[in-house]
Amino acid sequence: MKIKRIFGRKTTLLQRMIMLTLAVGFLPTLIVGISSYLFSASTLQNEVNRAHVQLLENTSATIDRDLQNIQDSTLQLLFHPLFGNEALQRGIKENESEFNMQVVQFFSTFQSNHKLILDISMYVKDNYLLSSSFGLFKITPIYDRNRLNEVMTYPKEFQWKNTVFQIRANDAANGVTFICRLPLQALNPVGLMLVRIDEKLFQDALQRSVVYPGQTIAIVDKEGKTVTSSSVSAIPSQLLERIQQKNVSEHKLNYNWNNRDYLVTTLTSTYTGWKYIDLIPVDELNAKSAGIGVITAVVLAIVLMIALVFTFLGTQWVYRPIANLMIHMKRDSAGSEADEDEIGYVKQTWLALKDETRQLQDQLSHQLPIIQESFVMQMLQGNYLYYAPSELGNLFERYGLPQQAQFAIFIVTYDSSTPGKGKFSDQDRDLVIFAMKNIITDLVHANERVFLGITINLLNDQIAVLLWNHTKIDLELNSAMTAEWKVLVKGFVEETRSVLSDYLRLPVTAGLGTVTHEIRDLPQVYHQAVSALYSRLVVGGEQVIDPENDFLKVSESFRYPIELEQHYEESLKQGDLEESKRMLDEFSNYVVSATHVTKVIQMSYTQLLGTTIRTMYLLGIDLDSLYKGEEPYEYLRKFQNMDDLNHWFLDKLITPIVTFVHNKTFVKHEHIIDKVTAFIQENYHLDISQDQCAHSFGISRTHLSKLFKKFQHISFSDYVTQVRIERAKKLLRDTDIPVADISEKVGYLHTQNFIRVFKKNVGLTPGQFRDEGE
Repeated sequence: MKIKRIFGRKTTLLQRMIMLTLAVGFLPTLIVGISSYLFSASTLQNEVNRAHVQLLENTSATIDRDLQNIQDSTLQLLFHPLFGNEALQRGIKENESEFNMQVVQFFSTFQSNHKLILDISMYVKDNYLLSSSFGLFKITPIYDRNRLNEVMTYPKEFQWKNTVFQIRANDAANGVTFICRLPLQALNPVGLMLVRIDEKLFQDALQRSVVYPGQTIAIVDKEGKTVTSSSVSAIPSQLLERIQQKNVSEHKLNYNWNNRDYLVTTLTSTYTGWKYIDLIPVDELNAKSAGIGVITAVVLAIVLMIALVFTFLGTQWVYRPIANLMIHMKRDSAGSEADEDEIGYVKQTWLALKDETRQLQDQLSHQLPIIQESFVMQMLQGNYLYYAPSELGNLFERYGLPQQAQFAIFIVTYDSSTPGKGKFSDQDRDLVIFAMKNIITDLVHANERVFLGITINLLNDQIAVLLWNHTKIDLELNSAMTAEWKVLVKGFVEETRSVLSDYLRLPVTAGLGTVTHEIRDLPQVYHQAVSALYSRLVVGGEQVIDPENDFLKVSESFRYPIELEQHYEESLKQGDLEESKRMLDEFSNYVVSATHVTKVIQMSYTQLLGTTIRTMYLLGIDLDSLYKGEEPYEYLRKFQNMDDLNHWFLDKLITPIVTFVHNKTFVKHEHIIDKVTAFIQENYHLDISQDQCAHSFGISRTHLSKLFKKFQHISFSDYVTQVRIERAKKLLRDTDIPVADISEKVGYLHTQNFIRVFKKNVGLTPGQFRDEGE
């Protein structure tokens, strides 16, 4: 009955598990019986390769660790004041003998602490070489002086080189050298530090990795030059070329050398970039593969017999939790069939997940217009002006926009109507813009056969629309297509303006830019539409104003100062009153000098006013509370002279914006300065720089300087000096520490510099100050 229950009408997961277990247990036996020797040989090679990869990794790690230790110790040695730029220059030029003795003492101590170092030398360009093993050599006896001078021109401050610089003509030593420029981080080094490593470091590590007779392990640098080898035979150049061509992730290849097959294992050190190459004779590996194959076959046969006995019991025991889980899941699921197998249930679950995925994709498609609108708004305002054409094309493709098409842009706005006559009041601005955007979107969708488009709320009571056609650009037919499409676009804009005006019962005006097929020209077309819209103050509203308008043609020679406008906007965001006023004055001077047409000047100031209002929106300033229902554009239509207009901008716009920004940022800036002063109080004994502090606290160096003078009424450097002098005075009064030690404790590397600064600020030398205190 139990067997019948297991093998019923329907194939369940339990039945499949039993059949799969039998198949998996039976097929390997046949495979092993047919190709046991080949399988065991391949397995042995793979295992040996993995073992030797691990062995090479351990060898590489050991050597890299020793080299890293020597490198770190050498760099730590070079941070000593003795090897600083000033100390080197003074030691070489003024007190050479005493300086050399000090260097020799450092070298002796350093070499005694690192047994792997054979020699440590300091080379001074075109002067001398001081070696811990060979002594002092002047310019002429230095055999490799030209090579040393060439190394000083390398861009790296320090590096490992598989070479030894010959100090004397008969010096035939070889090995590895660690090279550092002196002093560190200097643009014009005066010399080099050379640390020669004992080749025994590599030989001992390689010998410990040799296991098989005839096995060879070698280390090769990036240029293919052998660093060291466990045998006297050199690695063949053909093998090195194959290793370079081989995929390094495989770590192995087969190679015939001297009529003998080798299994070659390779590993590249991440620290030095050297290749570790291990050659093992294949015949040494195959000697044991036959016995391994027999043993493997016997073991597998025994395991298979045991598996056949316990297949049913083991499979049912493994399946028991799944069976219990399925019982509970089907019990809680409505509409599931009683005899439904596990695969069917999983299929149902997958279909449910697929349906949920489709719903998520629908949600994403609903969000795509909002994402497209944000991108197009940023693009039209010039935020992608410096992107390459290919980058712009990729962005358009990412947001589902065409890369090649005829494009047009128009902007729609409304003007306040006479009180009591309009459908909406001034308090309904957001509602009006919302209604306009929806109406335009519906009209664009209704004309999908002609063109497509995106509607954007510009946050300044204006709606921008980007339109494009369906067809790709054909350069031969471009002129004809453009002329025809201009007519279609202008007709659509006329229809849109008319529908909005009739529905809102408000005076609606549209500004239209030229047609283009280059996406990089869209910001320029957008500004044309903006200029056309602002010109309604001159040519009159309630119409579609395009670039063919007579007034716009007359003012074509006048270029609106977009650079000054951007600088002016950035100054407002920074809360810089002086800079904002200066930008306003430069804007005024430029406009007056560029044109004497009053209408053009009025239109320029209208565009600057729109930029100012947009900045207020972005900063979160409530316009209604600032203007109390008044219309700021009305003032531009009745200003009498430029001075009154500039004063109005300064008093009614710039000053409130700057005050708002100052109130918002004052606490933040004060908190930053408190952190900087606390940092100086804790770290005055270190080499503190203004650039370091500015970077640490996320502001620019210039901004930090301004904030420091504003809140501390003192410059950054003077404050650091003040803290150090106060600490030095306390140490001079309360302790008997020598002046030289006090100099180091308060952050001055050179005692004479400390004494000079102390006397300049206190009026006495440190010694005189201590004597007076006693």
